[in-house]
Amino acid sequence: MKMPKSRPQPPRPDRRRSIRGSFSWIDHRFLREGFDQGLTRLEKLLYFVLVAVSNQDGVSFYSDARLAELLDIRFPHELEAARNELVARDLIAYAGGIYQVLDLPVRSSQNGHDGSCSRPDHTPRSSPSLPPVRRNALREAASDLESVKQLLKRWGFRG
Repeated sequence: MKMPKSRPQPPRPDRRRSIRGSFSWIDHRFLREGFDQGLTRLEKLLYFVLVAVSNQDGVSFYSDARLAELLDIRFPHELEAARNELVARDLIAYAGGIYQVLDLPVRSSQNGHDGSCSRPDHTPRSSPSLPPVRRNALREAASDLESVKQLLKRWGFRG
């Protein structure tokens, strides 16, 4: 008879986490099945913050201003782009200022941790010939360029 593996014991059993007053969790499949693949740091961070502040239905009432403050976002287009990407990947819903973290879509075995796209229409967000790291670098560079343009505009430079 095979002995079951024993569970590792926490180094600090006196500090086990428990849910008090609020409710959140991150589905292990988010990382194990590659739902995070191709997301920028900001997109991942927005997802994790929304998970942390949502109720048992995945709903968050945090304003864009508060999320921008929490995420250290200076320009509204950065939050909007991150939100739009999470919506396009069917990870969150957004309507009327209300966010909802969605139950992760079911993946077939062929769509597992191969970094394939999790968007509902299964189309890649950008050129499939570019590796995900390159696509992220291009998207982040475009976001940085837009940020610089907005700063220059605010400082009165005309381009």
